[in-house]
Parts: sequence; structure tokens; C-alpha cells
Amino acid sequence: MINILKQWWQNPLTMYYLALIVLIVIVWQAHAFLSLALFTIVFIYLGNAAIMGIEHHLRLHHLWATLLVYVLFLGALVAAFGQIIPPLVAEASNLPHTLDMLVQTYPQLETELEKLIKNLTQNATVISNGKAMLSSGMVKLSRFSSGVETILLAFFFSFIFNLTKHQLEHFVHAFAKSRFAGLFVPMGDLILKFVHIFGTVIETQLIICTINTILMVLGLWLLGMPSLLILGIMVFFLGLIPVAGVLISMIPLIIIAFVTGGLVRVIEVIVLVILIHMFESYFLHPRLMANATNLPIFVTFITLIVSERLFGAWGLIVGVPLVAFFLEVFDVQLKPKPVRSKPADQ
Repeated sequence: MINILKQWWQNPLTMYYLALIVLIVIVWQAHAFLSLALFTIVFIYLGNAAIMGIEHHLRLHHLWATLLVYVLFLGALVAAFGQIIPPLVAEASNLPHTLDMLVQTYPQLETELEKLIKNLTQNATVISNGKAMLSSGMVKLSRFSSGVETILLAFFFSFIFNLTKHQLEHFVHAFAKSRFAGLFVPMGDLILKFVHIFGTVIETQLIICTINTILMVLGLWLLGMPSLLILGIMVFFLGLIPVAGVLISMIPLIIIAFVTGGLVRVIEVIVLVILIHMFESYFLHPRLMANATNLPIFVTFITLIVSERLFGAWGLIVGVPLVAFFLEVFDVQLKPKPVRSKPADQ
């Protein structure tokens, strides 16, 4: 019995799956920091890819390449928001004038609105629901500010990680020579596997956002919307946020559509967003994710639906890489390995 247990313990697969269990327990216990961890991984992966490209082509030192990448990224982000915010503020400031012109054009609207407001203020249910909506809005606003703080913190962590990458490599390699190297080495292998798969999915998500932005800009151009470059930048950055990005982008799009074209253009923009979102959800996203992870399109589609139910918006990002990760952990070969031809007997 003791010999059997000893053989089982010395089996490399035992330590491999024990490391997997330990990682699952750690992630489960630290699930409150999951958003911060995932955003940090995304920024580290993208930043590291850009830094390595600059080091290869420009032959810059790692320090200067890291500083250049993050300065350029911050500059692009500030320039993008600098282009987006002023026009939105200008359009929002014109909204009261537009509403006044609408009331002057259709005087009956003012009478109907006054009746509606009077009925709503006299309805206790509406008042209580309004208070609930206000408190819910405050909670969502606090969550939004917390999300912005998480993104900024993840960006800072990724900068420190990429800046001190070589020091961290020596630090991690020290664990491979420790007393518990049999546990730490497979843990490191598992983490690297997930980061690689997750990075591939992030690259695919960037391609999806680019295609969505091109389709959206073309659609807005056909509808006669102004400021296409600004709207395109906004749609691209918000498209990186699963589900919520679409809803957030709807607010400025609807405001600008109403100011420039009235209710008809608002309906046209809403229909355009719905069509593009359906194209992404039911065709583009499953197909590209399937190609990136070698999963069948049907499995990818089911994974996206189930993971969105289980993990919320983040499930659309982490669901597919999680399935691909566990398939690789269990050595499920989705692609046939190339067979090397044996030399002919002479």
C-alpha cells in the first residue's frame, strides 16, 4: 500500500493535477480581484508584445522600449478622449435647444408631456419605482468609477511588470530550485498556458472590435451621421468592454442622432447597432474564437452562452480560453499532430 502511494505521489501527473487544484482554489478565494487580474494580464500581454516588437526592430534597450510603448499608449488614449469629449459636450449642450424646437414644431407634445408628468407625480408606485431607479443608478455609477479605478490600477501594474520583467524572471526561476519545485514548476507551466491562450483570445477580440468599428462607421456614414472619426474611435474602445460597451456607446450615439436627425435617425441608429451586435454575437465572435482556439463553432457558441450566464460580461472573454485551457490540460488534441515520414529502407 505504501509503495503504491509512493509511486502515485512520484508520478509527474499527480503533481501536475495537484498544482491545477491549488490554482483553482487560489483563484476561487481571490475572485474579488478577478477583474483586476484579468485586466492586468491583458495589459501585460499587449504591452509585452509591443515592447518585444520595438526591441526587435528599433534595437532599443528594454527600459526605453517600455517607456516608449506606455507613453505612446497614454498619448493615444488622451488624444482619443480629447477628440471624443468636446463634441459630445457640444451636442449635449445643444439638446435643450433641439427639444425646444421640437416642441415648437409639434405643440401637442408639450400638452401630452405635461399630462404625463402630472399623472406620474400623483402615482405613488411610480414615485417609489423612481426612488429605486435613482438608488440603482447611484450604485451603477459607483461601480463604473470602481471599474475605471481597476483599469488604471491594472495599467500601472502591467507597466511595473513589463519594466521589471527580467528581475521577475530571476525571482520566478528561484522557485524552480526550491524544496517544492515539483509543485511550483507545473503551476508555472499551467499559468503560462492560460496566459498564452488568453492572449490569443484578446488578439481575436481586437480583430472583432476592428471589424465592428468599420461596419459601424460605414453604417453611420450611410445614415448621414457627423463626426465619423470621433464616433469610430469611441466605438472601438468601448467595444473592448463585453456587452456593457455596446450599451455605453448607445448613449452618445442616440444623443447625436436625435440632435442631428430627430427620432427617425435615433430609430435608424438603434436598428444599426442591433444588427451589428447580432452579426457579432451569432456569427463573427463564435467563428473567429473557434479559429483562434481550434474549438468547433457549435462548442464555441454554447460556451459563450453558458459562460455569460455563469460569469456575466467577463464570461464572453474568459469562457472560451477556459475551455481551451482545460482541453489542453487534459491533453485533448484538437489538431492532428503532423506525422513525420520515415526514411525509406535502403
